[in-house]
Amino acid sequence: MNDLVETLLVRLRAGQPVVRAAIVTQEGSAPRTAGALMLVFADGSIAGTVGGGLVEARVMEAAAGVLGDGKRRIMRFDLTGEIAAGADMICGGRLDIFLERITPEQAGFFADLGRRLEAGERCLLATPLDADLPSVLVSETGRSLGPDGLSPELLAALCAAGSDIQAPVCVEAGGRRYFLEPYQGRPRVYVLGAGHVSVATAQAAALAGFSVIVFDDRPEFANRTRFPTAAEVAVADLDDCFSGRTVTPHDLVVIVTRGHVHDASVLAQTLATPAGYVGMIGSRRKRAAVYARLRAEGISDAALARVHCPIGVDIGAETPGEIAISIVAELIAARRKEGGSMA
Repeated sequence: MNDLVETLLVRLRAGQPVVRAAIVTQEGSAPRTAGALMLVFADGSIAGTVGGGLVEARVMEAAAGVLGDGKRRIMRFDLTGEIAAGADMICGGRLDIFLERITPEQAGFFADLGRRLEAGERCLLATPLDADLPSVLVSETGRSLGPDGLSPELLAALCAAGSDIQAPVCVEAGGRRYFLEPYQGRPRVYVLGAGHVSVATAQAAALAGFSVIVFDDRPEFANRTRFPTAAEVAVADLDDCFSGRTVTPHDLVVIVTRGHVHDASVLAQTLATPAGYVGMIGSRRKRAAVYARLRAEGISDAALARVHCPIGVDIGAETPGEIAISIVAELIAARRKEGGSMA
């Protein structure tokens, strides 16, 4: 979904209007679920999908009309009847697909959404379904992020739906229907240490959709040549590694430094943050030594219980690549389980 925001912005900044098609409701069996998105461009090309087949073909046909007249519309598909028979489908569900034209004048709005996602924020895109009113962005706490604020009715509806909406939903507020789409920026993974395991972990984590930030105090290790896929590579004092940064409950921290002393220092600093996931490489013997040191410094057992150590899913990993895969598998599991906090 986030990649489609980037694709949308490219077209808008080029002065091209785009039709955004979104599945707003889905019942029974269907090829895609609520929230699936497709962009339709003036040249007839698309990005994303709402399920393929005749459904998608009809949406593309309708999109040409939306590009022309700018009128939003909802298309209803019954996959138990003609469409299913004509496409030899066995789904048997029902879909409502919402189409709207987005113009180059809205580039600033979607650029703001893109910036928030790049920063790892969560927000909701609230779009009126039955009125030609602008979409608005809403923070995960129900605060309006613009452009023109939210009605008290919509805020109340958001509260009723829950502050941690995880999947697109339709709500009614003030006599109108709104389509609420949750957007989550790429979760940030702080990789502390820039050795061989870090290189492989950064590559695998980026491939899995994480935004990777690598820290090490050695410039010959912490550099772009070694970490081309990382969002950021920084030479930093490991005794003050999070200086000037805000670590959130949506962030993940992977501790793979070059020794016990650095591990203990970085772990103590990490436990002072609300990071949603904390993992440290090492044997159980190493863990016992590091934990004993931190307990002596006043860190509680409750705090240490947050730590995944030895880090990674137990797959018998031995090489840096295998260890990286085990680590990223655990990061993915943490991301999937997240419902407000990954702790």
